[in-house]
Amino acid sequence: MKTVIIKRMSFVNFKGLRELTIEFNRETTAILGSNGSGKTTVFDGFTWVLFGKDSKDRKSFDIKTLDASGAAIPKLPHEVSVILECGGEEINLTRRYCEKWQKKRGEAEETFTGHEEERLYNNVPCSVKEWNEKIASICPEQVFKFITNPSYFTSQKADVQRAMLFDMAGNISDADIAAGNPDFAALLAALTGKTMEEYKREIQAKKRRLKAEIEAIPERIDERKRDTPESTDFAAVEKELAEKKKALADIDTQLTDISEAQKKINEQKRAIDKKIGDLNMSLSSRQWKIKEEATAEYRKACAARDEVKYRIDTLRREIETRTTYISAAEKTLEIRAKEREVLIAEWKSIQAEALTFEADAFNCPTCGQPLDVADIEKKQTEMTERFNARKAEKLAANVRKGKALKAEVEKKKQDLSEEREALAKAEAEVERLTASTITVPTPVSDEDLLVLYRDDKDCIAIRKQIQDLHKQLSDIEETATPDSSELKEAKSILQGSIEELTKILAQKVLIERNSARISELETQLRNQSQELAELEKTEFTIAQFAKAKIEAVEQRINSLFRIVRFKMFDQQINGGEVETCEAMVDGVPYSSLNNAMQINAGLDIINAICSSKGISVPVFIDNAESVQELEPTLSQQIRLVVSDEPTLTTSFGPKNLFSI
Repeated sequence: MKTVIIKRMSFVNFKGLRELTIEFNRETTAILGSNGSGKTTVFDGFTWVLFGKDSKDRKSFDIKTLDASGAAIPKLPHEVSVILECGGEEINLTRRYCEKWQKKRGEAEETFTGHEEERLYNNVPCSVKEWNEKIASICPEQVFKFITNPSYFTSQKADVQRAMLFDMAGNISDADIAAGNPDFAALLAALTGKTMEEYKREIQAKKRRLKAEIEAIPERIDERKRDTPESTDFAAVEKELAEKKKALADIDTQLTDISEAQKKINEQKRAIDKKIGDLNMSLSSRQWKIKEEATAEYRKACAARDEVKYRIDTLRREIETRTTYISAAEKTLEIRAKEREVLIAEWKSIQAEALTFEADAFNCPTCGQPLDVADIEKKQTEMTERFNARKAEKLAANVRKGKALKAEVEKKKQDLSEEREALAKAEAEVERLTASTITVPTPVSDEDLLVLYRDDKDCIAIRKQIQDLHKQLSDIEETATPDSSELKEAKSILQGSIEELTKILAQKVLIERNSARISELETQLRNQSQELAELEKTEFTIAQFAKAKIEAVEQRINSLFRIVRFKMFDQQINGGEVETCEAMVDGVPYSSLNNAMQINAGLDIINAICSSKGISVPVFIDNAESVQELEPTLSQQIRLVVSDEPTLTTSFGPKNLFSI
């Protein structure tokens, strides 16, 4: 077995311990002191070094040393060191917790910026991951919690306790439990890949469904019975119904014959109506032709008169347009005549221009002396040439403008002449058309047209045919058709009777359907009741199997302990059994034990877990003074004893605490 022993612990500003070193005995060390002197702090320091938590498994707790007012004293280092002996090897563990203070630029005092934590394994700094791995190699945290505190195991939930106990007891196979029991063997065969718990939940779900369906079936049967009408003589009803249907079919045959006869008459009437319509169209067409012939001369004269009127209106609009154009053209010619006079005056002015020389024009620009005669003559020649060139250019420009103006005036005069000629022709044509006379004959009156329609032989013949056809229609309408009103009334009565008889027969179908459904529901009730009984039997077998397994496990588990026994199954009032996990000593539940027996029960549990896991670690026993004789342990015992000592003291050896 791997044994972990505390050899020494040192505290610096850890909670209320300012500076303290404790030497430990390999077997038993008693730490004595009054309440609040720091006994539990020693336990907190041990768990904090290992796991960063206090003895109550809290990560967040007050590590810092407080002053008299309860405020944390700043800038103090907080440190706990532990020297362990683990499997013959000595290990030095240290955890430090310090405040970080920083002096910012421009500020006179340092400011608090946070905390930092340091972990040293044999004086070598470790990261969090490295530290956790090294501590886990000594003892996993979850196992450590179970074997260092006598009250930890029993404070856990029942399922956590059961899981640890089953792990300690080892596996008992289902086949071992089922051996020699055919019901258990059949149960295991039915699992088909499921766990027992899954199969149990499946059975429970099926039971809930079946119970819900079974509870609903009697109400459904009763509802069907309430909906079932009273029975009657359905054979007589069926016979009467057949007779009435036959009578109805006879009436339908008679009505069909009457309808066919009426249909033929209607077809004859539609054919005559069509002929009358066609003849009316022919009569209208003939009358239109008569009217066209009678009004042809009048319509022709009106068209000629309207044509003359339209021509006169068109010519008058043309005259108005040409007159406007002529007036505008004459005004334009007047403007161009004035422009021509301006150009002529301009030409004469340019032609009259002459070159004259200034008195100093031939002096040297530098010294002001007259130039040589040759230079003067040369300069005069140059000035004369430039003057003549400019004059010729201005004259040429004047002439170009004059020619363009002349061409425009001639074109405008030509257009004006043509417009005047066209205007004269239009006026002459208007005068001629106005003087012309078109005689329009008297129009044909409606009375005259009626006479023409009346006397026309073709119209007479068509009207005669229409009269003959109307007479045929009259003769057909006077032909008597059979009266079907009585037959229809008789049919309506029969239909009502048939409907009522059909409703009565529908009750027969409803009775048969409800009877069949009631029979189905009763069969379903029997089958589901049988299925529910089978499920309850299976559920009982599961419970018995679980009980048998738990009893076997319970027997094996209890064999691991010296004084503690575990109750793994609880009997309910209704006779059922539920899984539980309760430690007992001499039949007394743990919760009812006194404090001393609870501590010893916890030590017995720790001994069993240590044996199962192959490791022992120091056990911290709080309120150890309350136990007259502590249960021997495989582990080093650290007894926390309340005494009158104002400060912590230690005592070594397994002596009776009441003699300390």
